Amino acid sequence: MGIPVGEMLRRMTASELTEYMAYDQIEPIGEPRADLRVGILAATVANHSASPPRQAAKPVDFMPFAKAFQEPAAVISLDDDAARAQLLGKTLFGDRVVRYTKDED
Repeated sequence: MGIPVGEMLRRMTASELTEYMAYDQIEPIGEPRADLRVGILAATVANHSASPPRQAAKPVDFMPFAKAFQEPAAVISLDDDAARAQLLGKTLFGDRVVRYTKDED
């Protein structure tokens, strides 16, 4: 986006950030999209060069961080505050998110 993350978070409302993150789930922005393009190219070259023919290579075979492309994305309602918070946490922090329940407060 051309600005530091802290500045972006100060400028955007939570709703704007959630919508932007949802859009990124549909149309990846940045390196994940670049990895896909290079994966398509590498798979094409590998499949053309394979001798004797074997199982066709797929773009994800050449994408080191392709877990997100192999798992179907869950549908998240933007009206559900808990689901939005979970999406935000997973997007920003991946698997490092610690979840607390009300009993643990």
